Amino acid sequence: MTIEETGTRALAVPERDVPLSGIATVQTEQLIGDVGDALRLLDAVERVRGHAHPLILGLQDAVGMKMPAALVLSAISNGRDSAAAVAEQVGTTTGEAELAIAELAGLGLVKTEPVLMVTGMGQARLSQLDALTVRVLDVITGILGPADAAQLVRLLHTVADGLETATVTAAVGQVVPQALHN
Repeated sequence: MTIEETGTRALAVPERDVPLSGIATVQTEQLIGDVGDALRLLDAVERVRGHAHPLILGLQDAVGMKMPAALVLSAISNGRDSAAAVAEQVGTTTGEAELAIAELAGLGLVKTEPVLMVTGMGQARLSQLDALTVRVLDVITGILGPADAAQLVRLLHTVADGLETATVTAAVGQVVPQALHN
């Protein structure tokens, strides 16, 4: 049962002076007018994520690697030449990037000496992933049609731009009032 089917009720939240930051700032400024809208948006995102999960698992099986490793491989292919640079592009810690790089090197997909770089086998793996990704995206654009697909691209860029400009490091306690935790 979805949120649309059940409806929403207003939540009693005591007024507090909490400085808004991160997602709360974006939400207050432009995105969501009430809790019902927020819950419907989350429900829609969760439905898409639920259907995308089997696609992601299928992509991982087809290329023989998990998505985080594919992101690290892609970052190295894009010229990132250190664990710190890979971590920055992927959005992880340097230690996690070092571990992923060591695993990729063990699989023969990257070389670490004399410089960090993708091997021919790594390039082949990235090409496979690109081809499969294009096929998945073709299915999505086929579902939407050209006009809706173009609108989705514009909307996703708008959301990404908004999230990039917001400080998204706010603690959940700052974003969600304490009364909702009870």
